Amino acid sequence: MNLWEKYQHAFQEHASRMAFCIGGKTYTYAEFTAYLSGSRQLLMKELNGASGLPIGVMCYDSIETFAAIFAIWFSGCHFVPLHPLHPVLVNREKIQKTGLFLIFSSEASLDKANFDVHLLRNKEIISKEPLEVLQDKDCAYILFTSGSTGSPKGVPISVRNLNAFIEGFLDIYPDLTFNDRFLQTYDLTSDAAFTGYLIPLLLGATVFTIPPAVIKYLDIVKMLQKYQITWTQFTPSVLNYLHPYLKSLRFDHLKHSHFGGETLPYDLVAEWIHCVPDAEISNIYGPTETTITCTIHRTTTNHLGEHVCNGQISIGKPLKDVKILIVDENSEVVPDGKKGELCIGGPQVMEGYLEPKESDPFLVVGDEQYYRSGDLAFLDENGFLMFCGRKDDQLKINGYRIEPAEIERTISQATNGLKCCVFGFKKQNGMDAMVAFVEKYVDQPDKLKKKLREFLSPAFIPEKIISINQFPLNTNGKVNKSQLFQDYSSQLT
Repeated sequence: MNLWEKYQHAFQEHASRMAFCIGGKTYTYAEFTAYLSGSRQLLMKELNGASGLPIGVMCYDSIETFAAIFAIWFSGCHFVPLHPLHPVLVNREKIQKTGLFLIFSSEASLDKANFDVHLLRNKEIISKEPLEVLQDKDCAYILFTSGSTGSPKGVPISVRNLNAFIEGFLDIYPDLTFNDRFLQTYDLTSDAAFTGYLIPLLLGATVFTIPPAVIKYLDIVKMLQKYQITWTQFTPSVLNYLHPYLKSLRFDHLKHSHFGGETLPYDLVAEWIHCVPDAEISNIYGPTETTITCTIHRTTTNHLGEHVCNGQISIGKPLKDVKILIVDENSEVVPDGKKGELCIGGPQVMEGYLEPKESDPFLVVGDEQYYRSGDLAFLDENGFLMFCGRKDDQLKINGYRIEPAEIERTISQATNGLKCCVFGFKKQNGMDAMVAFVEKYVDQPDKLKKKLREFLSPAFIPEKIISINQFPLNTNGKVNKSQLFQDYSSQLT
């Protein structure tokens, strides 16, 4: 039984159970299957016997979006998530790089003129026809990450990669059942979103989604309380927003509280655990290239402080088939306890980027290919991984991986070639943010932000834009970032 046949079996076995709660409306597995079957028939007519092709999905908060995703998989194709609120130019680039010619959309408001593709309108398209599953092909989906060359990189994840992740995740959490209630908090164009629906739908559990047009951290609180959620995952930044209210919040039904996308401060979680007295805390880690999550630290309230370094909670140990190495600048394995670059191997690791011209991200040791994460880490005396930051300038803000070079290129284009420098800083409330220094920029920062929204997704817009007369340089002729921080520290709060 291949991966998609396992899902088909789960949908049949749990037909009468609730599969989704979206915008307050519930759908059973039988109802979801009818939507899935309708979308699949719509797609199969267009494919005309072809398979293994990329199919786009405009990801709305709708049952039709999830139906489209599984319809693509059940048709032997792979899906490319697109965000309806992202700039047209961002989506066009993804369409061009992946070769999309078909895109599912549940909303008629989507302007076809913006995209040179055929739109599959699957709003309220259902079918009672028996659901068939084609044999799975090599690729499951393609996501895009920020690129150090200034252009996003396409990451193809195979069905084999995805199956390895699901098996590894369930091996760590055998206590999850069809009675659990999962709160999906992430943007569906993010790989972090996959856990919030792939795991529960295989178990016959229920997925609750967060509406897009809300203040997310407040809606998370409402959903946790209203629907007695038992499993959730969000970035530590959410706790920063909730910090003023932590003493008054309590979620007795929550059993699994997962965090990912950013470093997890011990002090912040130590306050959160009083809100979730019966929950286990899990800190997860995984670059997109290694399929969603490759290491997990699962701990309880009584053991929360056992694996902490520099105020940050451990990222744990690898999933069952994941292999790790920590190497020095010469790619030699370092002893336990010594810091080095974290390299990840095993069946969850992608084979390579979508475009061959992208730089080789691998370290080959014997017959094993390891992904070079660029993250620094070390193993403590008990084999737990401790995250120590980046070896380069890459940023991680609100769960998004951001290459400064990509933002700098876009700012330079938007300002007719002005020199700029982008890097991260930590605000007084402990949250990470991004600042762009632009040399000799004379307009208001908001004007530049408005221009950048035409080219960049919201998460990639710098929070602060500061104009300076001239960049300070170090002895090597490079921008002296420490001097910039010192000179403008009062504005970085």
